[in-house]
Amino acid sequence: MRVLVYGSCVARDSVEFATPSTVDLKGYVARQSLISVGSDASSHLPLLEDVTSKFQGRMIRADFAGGLLDRLESLAADTDVLLWDLADERHGVHRFPDGTVVTRSIDTMKVASVSETLDEAELIPFGTDEHFALWRERVDAFAATLHTLGLFDRTIVLEVPWAVRTTEGDPSPWSMGVRASEANKRFRRYYDELRQRGFRRVELPEEVVLADPAHRWGLAPFHYSPAVYREVLRQLREVHGFEGFAEAS
Repeated sequence: MRVLVYGSCVARDSVEFATPSTVDLKGYVARQSLISVGSDASSHLPLLEDVTSKFQGRMIRADFAGGLLDRLESLAADTDVLLWDLADERHGVHRFPDGTVVTRSIDTMKVASVSETLDEAELIPFGTDEHFALWRERVDAFAATLHTLGLFDRTIVLEVPWAVRTTEGDPSPWSMGVRASEANKRFRRYYDELRQRGFRRVELPEEVVLADPAHRWGLAPFHYSPAVYREVLRQLREVHGFEGFAEAS
C-alpha cells in the first residue's frame, strides 16, 4: 500500500501502527495549512541558519513555497491512498502585506528567524470566520486538483477529535491555549464542509478517543492511545477497502 500523508501526527502515527512490510510511505507533507497551498511566500523566507533539524527546514521551506499541489502531481502515479488530517490547521495562518500566506506551526514559532519574520504578517487564528472562509475557498482548488490527478477517490480524511481525557481518566492538557472540547467545536464546520463535498472519511466519536501519557511524542490531546490508531486502520481496511493497512503485531 503506497501511502502519501498530508497533515501531521494523526495520519503519520496511524501509519506507524500498520505492518511495515505492507505499507510504503511515499511522502509526508506536514506543517502546511490548506490556506497556504499555492501561495508562494518564499521571498519572505529567512536563511534558516537557526533551524535545528533537516525535517524542520524542509517543512518550513515547503510551506513558504506553498508547493503541496506540485508534490501531489509528482507522487500521484505512485500513490494508492492519500491520508489527510487537519491537525496542522489548529494554529492558524499568517498573511503578509503582499497577500501571501504561510502556516503558523510549531516549527515556525520555535525558529527565531522565522518567528521574527512573521511579526510582519497578520495572524488569522484557526476557527475564526475569516480563517474558515479562506480555507473553504482553498478546498475548491484542492478538490479539483485531486480529481484531475485521479486522487479524489483515494483520499481519506481522518476525522479524529481531540481527546478530552487521557487513558488514566484525567483531563487532557490544553494545547496552545485551547482545551480539547473547544478545539472539537472549532473543527466541526471544517469536517462538515468536507463531508458535504463527498470526501471519504474515517470517523471516530469523541467518547472513544483517549490521549496517551506514554505516547512517543508526549502527552497531548491529539497524541492518542493505541486503540485509536487501530480503529483508524480497521476503518481503512473494512470500510474503505485498503487491505494493506494491517495492524503491526
